[in-house]
Order: sequence, then C-alpha cells, then structure tokens
Amino acid sequence: METPFDIKRAQARLLEMAKATAAILEKHDIPYQIAFGTLLGAVRHGGFIPWDDDFDFLLFDDSYDKATEVLLNELPEDLLLENEKTEPKYFHGWAHVKDLKSECDCALFPQDAAYAHHGLSVDLYKLTKIKEKDYIQYRLDEALAYIDRRLKQGLMTEEEYKNKKESFLNLFKPDGNTSEKEILAYPFTYGKQEIDDVFPLKKYKFEDAEFLGPNNYDPLLASEYRDYMSLPPEEDRKPHYTSIKYF
Repeated sequence: METPFDIKRAQARLLEMAKATAAILEKHDIPYQIAFGTLLGAVRHGGFIPWDDDFDFLLFDDSYDKATEVLLNELPEDLLLENEKTEPKYFHGWAHVKDLKSECDCALFPQDAAYAHHGLSVDLYKLTKIKEKDYIQYRLDEALAYIDRRLKQGLMTEEEYKNKKESFLNLFKPDGNTSEKEILAYPFTYGKQEIDDVFPLKKYKFEDAEFLGPNNYDPLLASEYRDYMSLPPEEDRKPHYTSIKYF
C-alpha cells in the first residue's frame, strides 16, 4: 500500500487530537462513541486502519450542544472547534475539531475548500433519538437541510440543487413503518442504531489509548462494511487526502 504522504505522521497527529477531544468530553461526563472507520480500526487493527487519515466520534443529541460548547472553550490553542460559530460558510450538519498546524488537500470533497481552515480533522457526528416510524422522514429532512445550507453559502448551483433534491425525494420515500420503538439515527452511513447495541458504552483499545465505543459493535460494522474483518481490495485502500503540509 502506498500513500501520497506520510500516513503514520498524520495518524499520530490525529491520535493527539482525538485524545484531547475525548479528555474534555470525559471531564464533563459527556458520552461519545468512536464510529465508522475508527471503530473498524479499533476492532480489526487495534488502532488506525493502515491507510485511514481521519478520526470519527459520534455524540448524542441531548448533550451535543454542551459538547461543542466545552470543546469551543477548552480545546488547546492548536485546535479549533469548527462549526457555524467559527466558520462563516459552514454547511455541514456536524462539527469538526480542526488542526491548526496542518493543511490538507482533499480532491474527494472539493466543497470543503470553502472553509478557512484545512487541517486534519476529527469529525463530531450527531446521533438523534427518534421513533423508528420517523426514520425515513428524518433522513429526508437532514439531506434537504444539507443542500439548503450549501445553496445558501453559494457552494451549489441552482441546477445542482434541483437535481440533488429530486434525487433525495426519490430515495427517501415513506415505507409504511409505524413502529413506535425508539432508535438512534444518523442521516448518512450507518443510518440507524439499536439503543441496546450502543449502551452501555465500553472502552476500546486504540493504539496507545482507549476510547468509548458501542456495547455491541458487530451489527453496526456489519451494516456498514458487511464482511468487515476482511480487508478491501488493494485499489480501495486509499486515504481521503491527496497531500498534507505541516507548520
């Protein structure tokens, strides 16, 4: 596997950022869980997926605002809590912890270049507790809100907006579900989580650290990656970034 930059250096910095973030959250008794490729890395590799160059946390809707507020106030000076309070063109539906000592080029997500800071990033996604019957509508509402923000910031043409909206309306159609069961929902990727799979949270070893994660990782990883203990084809083992500079 080859990467266009020193992946180990990027991962070392990301781990520092994740430790700082988790320490502040745990200091304030704010729950979180590692997620997506970070969780997969913990389970399959005991740390980073060898080609991964980001770090993913999931926070919970009832403490999300508190989490972003304490991070905004307590992150070290070389890190920035990036959200609508600190980035005028913010369009994501979740916050980031950004590294102020690096600058990354990411051809995969060119719209992110609109932001003032382009450093390594720790994602702070939000899980929302909803009733299962409301899940499809929730995903549609979140998807439409995302493109609304991009259009408002001038980061999408009217034609692109129209096409995306039509696509989302076709994708997220009512499915007749009437279940009153409560679930944890995220609008992309995992989609939804059973509460009993998430709580009680437990610690996972990750490199030389430990982070909180879901109580039962198997259904979460299987829904996202299927045969998650098998490595993907060599051609799919690629980082997100195309280059990284450090200051």
